[in-house]
Amino acid sequence: MKHQAPASRRVRREEARRQDAWPRLPVQSAARPLISGRKLRTLEGARVSERGLGRGRPMRTTRIRMAGWMGCASVAALLSAAPALAQETVSTAPAASQASPSDVIADNQVETVIVTGQRAALKSAQQIKRGADTIVDSITASDIGSFPDKSVAEALQRVPGVTVNRYASTSDTTHFSAEPSGVIVRGLSQVRSEFNGRDTFSANSSRGLSWGDVSPELMGGVDTYKNQTAELIEGGIAGTVDLKTRLPFDSAGRVIGITTSLNYGTLSEQVTPEVSAIYANRWATEIGEFGLMVNGAHSELNTISESSQFGRMGIFKDVTMFGGGTKYIPAWYRLAHTEFDRTRNGVAAAGQWRDNDQKFLATVQFNKSSYENIWHERSVQGSAFSLYNRGPHFEITNADANTYVLPAPGTTFKFDDEGNFESGIMTSPLGWVGNTTSASNDWAGYLIGQTSTGEPVIEPCYGWTGRTDCAPEQRGGELSATTRYNYNKQTTQDLGFNLKWDPTDRLRFNFDVQKVKAKLSNYDADVGLVSYANLNIDATGDHPVMTVLPGTNINYAPGGLANPNAWRFNNVNNHLERSEGDQFAARIDVQYDLGDGWLDSLKVGARHADREQTVRWSVYNWGGIANAWGCDQGGGGVNSTDYLWYNVDRTAPAANVNGDCAAGNPTTTFSGWDRNLPDVRSFNDIFGGDVLKTGMLTFASMDFVKDLEKFQKAFGYSNTGVGSSRWEAVCYRAGETNCFLPQEITDVSEKTNAAYFMLKFGGRDHTIGGFGISGNIGLRYVETQNESSGSLVHADFGKNDVRVCQPRGRPMGPDGLPISGAYVPQSLWCYLSADDKAFTDGLASASTVRQKHHNVLPSFNLKIDLNDEWQLRLAASRAMSRPDIGYLKNYVQVNMAGPDMNNVNDPLWVKDSAGNITGANLRYTAESYNPYLKPMTADQIDISLEHYFAEVGSFSLAVFYKKFNDYIQYGGFNQDVTVNGVTRTVFTRGPVNGDGAKIRGAEAAYQRYFDFLPAPFDGFGIQANFTYVENKGITNSNLSNASGGGGSNTSGGGLSQADGAVQVDSLEGLSKYAYNLVGMYEKGRWAVRAAYNWRSKYLLTAMDCCLAFPIWQDDAGYLDASVRYRASDNLEISLQGSNLLNTESVLKQQVNDASAGGLLKDNAWNRTDKRYLLTFRFKY
Repeated sequence: MKHQAPASRRVRREEARRQDAWPRLPVQSAARPLISGRKLRTLEGARVSERGLGRGRPMRTTRIRMAGWMGCASVAALLSAAPALAQETVSTAPAASQASPSDVIADNQVETVIVTGQRAALKSAQQIKRGADTIVDSITASDIGSFPDKSVAEALQRVPGVTVNRYASTSDTTHFSAEPSGVIVRGLSQVRSEFNGRDTFSANSSRGLSWGDVSPELMGGVDTYKNQTAELIEGGIAGTVDLKTRLPFDSAGRVIGITTSLNYGTLSEQVTPEVSAIYANRWATEIGEFGLMVNGAHSELNTISESSQFGRMGIFKDVTMFGGGTKYIPAWYRLAHTEFDRTRNGVAAAGQWRDNDQKFLATVQFNKSSYENIWHERSVQGSAFSLYNRGPHFEITNADANTYVLPAPGTTFKFDDEGNFESGIMTSPLGWVGNTTSASNDWAGYLIGQTSTGEPVIEPCYGWTGRTDCAPEQRGGELSATTRYNYNKQTTQDLGFNLKWDPTDRLRFNFDVQKVKAKLSNYDADVGLVSYANLNIDATGDHPVMTVLPGTNINYAPGGLANPNAWRFNNVNNHLERSEGDQFAARIDVQYDLGDGWLDSLKVGARHADREQTVRWSVYNWGGIANAWGCDQGGGGVNSTDYLWYNVDRTAPAANVNGDCAAGNPTTTFSGWDRNLPDVRSFNDIFGGDVLKTGMLTFASMDFVKDLEKFQKAFGYSNTGVGSSRWEAVCYRAGETNCFLPQEITDVSEKTNAAYFMLKFGGRDHTIGGFGISGNIGLRYVETQNESSGSLVHADFGKNDVRVCQPRGRPMGPDGLPISGAYVPQSLWCYLSADDKAFTDGLASASTVRQKHHNVLPSFNLKIDLNDEWQLRLAASRAMSRPDIGYLKNYVQVNMAGPDMNNVNDPLWVKDSAGNITGANLRYTAESYNPYLKPMTADQIDISLEHYFAEVGSFSLAVFYKKFNDYIQYGGFNQDVTVNGVTRTVFTRGPVNGDGAKIRGAEAAYQRYFDFLPAPFDGFGIQANFTYVENKGITNSNLSNASGGGGSNTSGGGLSQADGAVQVDSLEGLSKYAYNLVGMYEKGRWAVRAAYNWRSKYLLTAMDCCLAFPIWQDDAGYLDASVRYRASDNLEISLQGSNLLNTESVLKQQVNDASAGGLLKDNAWNRTDKRYLLTFRFKY
C-alpha cells in the first residue's frame, strides 16, 4: 500500500504548493535550494523561500492572515525600481494557468492594503531576519533605494556589525576613495561574496568580490549571514554577503520601469548621468508558465578627493637648536588632488518556467557587471629631509640634527607644549651639489645642473672652499610636483541554471550549475618633477598651510617656479596588471520531509567547483631620472654634462653625455626632452585655496603619463639616452613575456568538493516547557585541492664568490698588515660538497605544487519561541576561509650564505679533529608566498534575543564569539627544495598558518514606525543599531597578497615588517564601536530619510606604504539623506544627498610602540565631494 502523509500535513503541503504558484518576494536566490511547500514564518504567515532562511511555519498570532499578500507585496517590492508610496487596493486572483485560489481560501478576492516604499523594505527585511535558519541581516531593494547609497558597500555599512574601508588600498593612505572599497564584518575582512547564492569574485589577488563592481540598481536584496548552516557554501569566516537580483516570477504580471538620475559633486562641479531600466513579464501556456526579466543599469560618477598630509614624523631628541626635549617634525607636507571618473554598467537577465502541475521550476540567470575607474591625480610635496629606510625607532640626536633639517637663516621653529611642530621655514643641509678640481674653485662644467642663464641651480656654498660670496651651508628644501594616472577596469559575469523538482509531496530536488568569468586590467603611472624652495609651514590651524618661498642658495631662471627650467625629472614609475579567472560549479540538494514529529526534514547535498585564476601583477617599476643622489658626475677631472639634460626644458639633443650617471663615462646620446612634456598650471585652489600659497608650478603633462607608448618614448633609457637607473617602462623591460616577468605571474587552480547533511527539527507545535523549539543540526565536509604553477630560481653561488678553487692570501688586518695566526687558505669553492655545487647553479626551473586539505564543519542552530513576539537564538558552527589567491603564488628564489671567509671560527666551517677546515656548509633562505597554506577555521557561537512587536517594529540584542585556528600571518617555515637531484632545506619567510586567537562582541538593533501617534506624526520612524567588537589576540597578517616578486611581507618607507616595525595592539580595520542612526518619515506622497553612520577610531594599516609607521583613522561620522515625492501613480521624483556634513577622514601616525603608549601624531586630512542626486522614476 502506498504510504500516505498524515492528512493535516497533506493539506498544509497542498496549500503551500499552490501558494508557490504565487509571485515570490524579490529575496530569493535561484541557486539556493528553494523548497516549495515550506512557509517562512512571518508576521502574516506569508511565505518567503530562501536557502538558509528557514523552514518556518505560520506563527501563533491574533493577526489576520492575508491570503494573496505575498503576490501583492512582491509587485510592490519589484517596483522598488520605481517605488510607489501610496496605499493600493489590488486583486489577488492568480493567473489562469495557476491553481484556483478557492483551493487556498474560500474567498478568492481579498481586499489587501499594500505597504510600499520604505515600510515595505523594512518589513521584508524584518521577516527574513525573523524566519532565518541562522543569524542573518537583510537589505531589500527598496531599502537600498531609500537613501543615497550608490554602491553595495555603502548600503552594507547600515547593517549591524558591518563597516567599510574608504581608501583605495589599506596600505596606501595617500589615496582616499570617493566610494567605499572594502567591507569588514565584525572586524574581519575574510568575507565571502555570493551572487544569487553562487560564487562571485574579481580577478585580483584576493578571493572575493570588489564591491564597487556591482550596480546596486540591479539588486533585489542583500543578505548578510553571520553564522553557518550546513547547506551554506563554505568560505565566509567573517560572514557571507549574498547579492540577489530579481526574477520574473517576483511580479504578478508585466512590469516596466525606467529610472534616470543626475549626479552632482560639490568639488568636481560636474553633472553626470545615471539610467536604469527593467522589463519583466510572465505568460501562461499549455505547457506551463514562462517568465522573462531584463534589468540594465548605467552609471557615471565624477568625484574629487583631496588630501592634506604630513610625512613621517622625525623624532628629535635633545636638539639644542630646537630647545631640547623631544620634538616632532614632519619630513614632508603633501597636498593631493585626485579626480575619479567612474563608469559602471550592469545587466541582469533571467528566464523562468514552471509546469502546470507545480512539480518543476527552472530558472536561468545571466549577470554581468563592468566597472571602470580612472584617476587623474596631481600632488605637490615640500620636503626638507628624508627618513627613507630609517628604522622604526630611529631618533635624531643633537650631533646629527643639522644634517637633516635647518630653519631658514634668521628664523626658528615653534613647537607646542607636547613638542609638536607648529610653524617655521624649513630648509635643507646643502649636501653634494657638484665638485671642483681647480685650486681656484672654478665650478664651471662641474655642477649637477645649471639654469638657462648659466648659473648653478644650487650655489655650492661649501664651508671648506673658503667662499665669501655666499652663506650659509644650506639650501632650499625639495619641492616636488607629481602627475599620476590610473586606469582600472574589472568585469565579472556569470551564467547560472537552476532546476527544482518536487516528485512527491515529501521529496524535493534542487539542481544548480554555474559558470563565472572575471577579468581585470590596471595601468598605473606617475612622474615626479623636483625643484627647490624654502618651505614655510604653519600647522596651527585646522589644516597645515604651506607657503612656497624663494630657496636659500637657489638660483632660478626668469619666471621662477613657473619656468620649466627650474625643474628636473626626478623619478618615473609605472605598473601593470592583467588578470583573469573563471569557475565552473555544480550542486545538488535533496530534501525529504519526515513527518509531523519532532524530526521535520532531512536535507543532503553535494557541490563541486573548479576555479582557475591567473594574476599578472608587475612590480611598481620605480626609477630615477635626473635625481642628484643617483649621479656622480664631475669627479676625476671629467666635466659634468648634467646641465645638458638636467632641466625639464632641455629639448636639444646632445652627444657624448654621461646619461647613465657613470663617472667618467660620457658616451651616451641624449635625445632631448619632448617640448610638450611640461604642463605649467596653478595648484592654489586645493582645499578651497587655503592650504597652499605659491605661484604657477610645473607638472608633467597627463597626456604622456596615461599613454604607455608615449610614456616609454618620453622617459625610457633606450629612447632618451639618460636616466640614473636606466629605467625602461613595463612592457619594455628585458626578460618579459607579454609585459610580465616570471616572478610577476601567479597561476593557481583550485578544485573543491563538498557534501553535507542537515536535519531540521521542531516547530511551533513542538514545545519544551511551553516554549516552541525549532532549529537544525548538520555537518559539511569539504575537500580543497590547490595547484600552483610557477618557477624556482636556484641559489647562485656566482653572485657571492667565484666558482673556482684557488689559494687565498692572508687577509689584511686593521693596521693594513697581513694578519697572523689561522686563516682560510683557499677559496670557498674548494670546501663545498659536490651536492652544494650542483644545488647552486643559478638556473631556474618550472615548479608545480599540489596540495590537498580536508575540513569538517559542524553546525547547530536553535530557535526558541518565548512567546508570540519574543524569540531566542543560539547558533554554533565551525567556519572556514581559504587563503587569498595571491598567497598561493608559487615563486621561490633561493638565496645562499656561506661562512665568513675572514673568520675561521664561523660555525658554518667543517673542521677535522685537529681543527683544520675541511669543508663548508651553506645556509639557504628565501622570501616567497606559500602554496602549502591551509584554510583558516573558526569555531563560532552567536546568541541573539529578538523582539518583534509590529510589522515594522523589532529589537534585537546579539553577542558573538569566534576562536580561530590556522590564522594566516607572516612567519618562517622550512621547505625542502630539490635541484639537480639534490635536496636542501630552505628557511623561507612568508605566509604561514599561525596560532589561534579570538574575537568577540555584541550587536543591538531597533526599528519601528510610530504608528501610535496621531496623524500626520504617525509617519515618523527610526532605525538604530550599535556594534561592539573586541580583538583578543589576533595579530595583523603583515602580508600583501600582491607582489611583483617572491616577497610577501608588507613594507613601506624603505622598511619591511620582517625587519622590525612599530608595535601595534589592534587589528587592521577593526573599530571597537560603531553605530547607525536613521530617521524616517513616510506619509501619503512624501517620504524622507536621514541616515547617520559612525565608527570609532581604528588601525588603518600596521605599516603605511610611504611612512613606515602604523596609521590610524580617527572616529568619523557620515550623514546621508533623501526626500521622495510621488507625483503620480507612474512618476516619482527624489533628491538624495550624501556626505552632507562634509566629513573629513582624519589620520594619525603612531610614532612609538603600543607598549610605550602608542603615541599618535598628525598625519592627514582627507575629504571628498558632498554629492546630490536628482532622480526621476517612471513605472508602467
